[in-house]
Amino acid sequence: MVSPLRLKREVVGKAPIASSNPFLSILVDTGVFHLDQPYEYLLLEKIEVEIGDWVSVPFNGRNCLGLIVDRYGKSRNYSAASKTLPINRKVKGDRVSPKHLELYRAIAARWSVPIFDVLRFLPKSNFGELADEKSRANSTSKASRTYFQLSPDQGEIAQLLSKLEKIAKTGSTLVIVPEAKLVSQIASEEYEVGARGAVLTAKTYTNIVIVREESGHHFEIKSPGFNSRDVALLRNEYLNENLFFLGFSPSLEMARLIDIGFVKYKNQIVDSGSIKIVAKSSVQGELIPSSLIKPVRHYLNKDPLLVVAPAKGYGLAISCANCRNVAKCDCGGKLTKRNRSGNPICAICHKSYPNWKCLFCKKEQIYLLGRGIERIAEEFGKSFPNTEIHISTKEKEIEGQIGKRSIVLSTVGSVPNMKYSAVLFLDGLSLGADLRSDERYLALLMRYTAAANGQAMLVERQEHPVIAALTRWKPLPYLENINRELKQSQLPPYSRHAIFSDCEEESDRIYSGLKSAIREDRLSSRSQIYQLDDGRISLFFPIKEGAKCTKFLYEFQKRRSISGKRVFRLRIDTYDLS
Repeated sequence: MVSPLRLKREVVGKAPIASSNPFLSILVDTGVFHLDQPYEYLLLEKIEVEIGDWVSVPFNGRNCLGLIVDRYGKSRNYSAASKTLPINRKVKGDRVSPKHLELYRAIAARWSVPIFDVLRFLPKSNFGELADEKSRANSTSKASRTYFQLSPDQGEIAQLLSKLEKIAKTGSTLVIVPEAKLVSQIASEEYEVGARGAVLTAKTYTNIVIVREESGHHFEIKSPGFNSRDVALLRNEYLNENLFFLGFSPSLEMARLIDIGFVKYKNQIVDSGSIKIVAKSSVQGELIPSSLIKPVRHYLNKDPLLVVAPAKGYGLAISCANCRNVAKCDCGGKLTKRNRSGNPICAICHKSYPNWKCLFCKKEQIYLLGRGIERIAEEFGKSFPNTEIHISTKEKEIEGQIGKRSIVLSTVGSVPNMKYSAVLFLDGLSLGADLRSDERYLALLMRYTAAANGQAMLVERQEHPVIAALTRWKPLPYLENINRELKQSQLPPYSRHAIFSDCEEESDRIYSGLKSAIREDRLSSRSQIYQLDDGRISLFFPIKEGAKCTKFLYEFQKRRSISGKRVFRLRIDTYDLS
């Protein structure tokens, strides 16, 4: 018996397929590196979808999340058109426009990851529909990039609320903050607020605002390892959104972008009399210089005194006990110690210095800093009797108001939002062997000095360049000086950086393979490779050849996946290089 003819739109034993453009090209969350490509599926008549919609699809015997990237009338998979599977159903989520998909592909390429490593991070329906979404994307005007420096005479929250209100009047605004607690502190009906993941949203805004872009909290440690600043810069390019940065002191990367004119810089014109900085050096073992005791007592008679102490668990940095110059490696990295008795070791290339001598005065004595906050509280109790001491840490932050003759002793990042008479920065805040330590030091000095209306005391040398930056409220000269040294050594922000980890067993082979790639010009000839003693591989490559190098790293991981080998943990442009 002859089987009856069936229309093309029919599927034997299943629901009919869509009559118009029934074939879909779909990116599928397979979880397999080398399967980073679209796959063809059929659309059933009963399901209504468009390009950019999220769907559930069958893949290798299981249901996976997918994103529709194209729709067409004839199969492009001619060899297996008859085996094309239909999608399961539509899935709730913000529709991804072609422009946004282009953006996400650029993000994936920049961080050498499959496209779905980016798509997996997208916020799903967290933000409302925007009236000007299309008009902003189609605007003929070139989107701007501006860094606004905050002033020293008012706390951070009050200034952010004022600035954001003005920015939001120009159009829809998305604000990205480094810490979750800031979301509630600056929340408003005039704009959207979210943490770093919100910068990937599939909506289009008139303005994107990054608060405190220098913060390490803007960096995602999981794949794809993006950071808010660089994603926002890509949004500015692909979506034509105005970009604003609000903070007290920019990152080293931002200082470079300002220096080359890529980002406009609007600093505060500050009356020199509004900032009072007292800096006194301490002798080894001394918590507070004796010359600061009198100023501290003076401020205690006003509002609470803020004392900022080093955070728990930081590594010991090294300076010369004689001249206090920072100890550095031949590669340009700072020296640190894993313990008090160990040899100085470079935080970047891990070179050991068993017979270290100061490069400036040739002395061999090492000066180490560091005290725990509980011990600091005890010493303050002895030095300032009849004074209430309140400890604020990440585990237990102070809530409510505090009266006069009180000291708020806080670790970095846990300072309560209240009015202070002055702030005292203890010895050790500048401690850190990574490239970010000086950047962090200046940023926190400026941020918490503003919390105390420009009244600050530092346990620091008066001639330290950070004092001039703080007194004049001009961070750029200080950061530019640091950048000049980093440029000579071709370290970030004047190069890009990649780290292979979880590769101890194959470390030697990877190192040799990367060396060969440099010789064969598959990687930039100006790349530098370091084989770290913990099995990791550290790679530095030029910014101008960044696209070439990240493409190589992507293909390297893909080839391993195709051959059935384990894909290594690869992170690009991380916050902490150590």
